[in-house]
Amino acid sequence: MRNLIIAALLVQILACYPLPVSAGGTCILHPQPFKLRSDTIQWLIKIKPGAECIQGLRWSTIMIDAIAVVDPPKSGRLVLQGPSFRYFSDPAAQGADHFKIVIKGTSLHIGGTSAIEVDVASQ
Repeated sequence: MRNLIIAALLVQILACYPLPVSAGGTCILHPQPFKLRSDTIQWLIKIKPGAECIQGLRWSTIMIDAIAVVDPPKSGRLVLQGPSFRYFSDPAAQGADHFKIVIKGTSLHIGGTSAIEVDVASQ
């Protein structure tokens, strides 16, 4: 009972501070999985100016060793957080943005890399 009361209070408190965050399933619909086989895949983020997108990079058979930004966004801001990234759209965004990350790790006990090229479209 006490946990339910605490949870209800937390929901009420968080409702007072809305954040413009879109989870990975909202801002990147059905992201194509990477395979760590020297592959390059394309993702598309659809985001409102001033909003942010959080996208996980972990898949079922993937063990990530390193993630690097090799081509940073020009107008937005990109932050790597564990096995995910967070993209912050520029509040004055008018057009498109782009960034590229490289992931190194193992899939099914075989080491490799993948590149993810992300196009950002302001809505």
